[in-house]
Amino acid sequence: MKSIFLSALLAAILLLGACGTTVHMTGTWKAPEAPSSGFHNMVVAALTSNMAAQQTVESRLAEALQKRGIVAGRGADIFPPKFDPTRENDKTAAGERMKAAGYTSVLTVSLVNKESERRYVPGSMGYAPYPAFGYYGRFWGYYGYMWGSAYSPGYYTTDKTYFLESNLYDLTQDGKLVWSGQSETYNPNSLESFAKSYATQVSTALDNAGLLKR
Repeated sequence: MKSIFLSALLAAILLLGACGTTVHMTGTWKAPEAPSSGFHNMVVAALTSNMAAQQTVESRLAEALQKRGIVAGRGADIFPPKFDPTRENDKTAAGERMKAAGYTSVLTVSLVNKESERRYVPGSMGYAPYPAFGYYGRFWGYYGYMWGSAYSPGYYTTDKTYFLESNLYDLTQDGKLVWSGQSETYNPNSLESFAKSYATQVSTALDNAGLLKR
């Protein structure tokens, strides 16, 4: 179900503009037994069936980690399109690929909740009563101004808030969860801007938690 939600989110973002997107980290957790030395080799896995969106999110997050001195790769290069985590053969093959690539940790990305709120945006028009403007005090002045004025009608819009979660798993401890971070994204504008902002926030949170080893 989370995979379906994330696919819907990323597909919707593709249809929107290219303005910046703001991502807020709302909470983090770190296991007491997490390695104090941190991790140097990490693979990023976005849990979605949308391949194009998966590659964009994984690429931007991997790039953000690489800028911090981490060896980071994409899950798309480890888990094939028809990968099924419920099949032992698939899991074994993926595990061998991660081991061969030298990865010691996996960072997942998934959507855990979505909220929508419909609101009314009132219409608008430049307006100020007499005596703010001289034209208001004469019939022809007022007529001419109002005749040429453009009124923007009100409309309804839907604000959407997405809650995502990233989990870091330690492959040297049989895939044990060592860190989790939750974030909030309000009305994302584009896939690219969302991916970059999300990558910055998550990589910073991991760095602050002492989990990135240069």
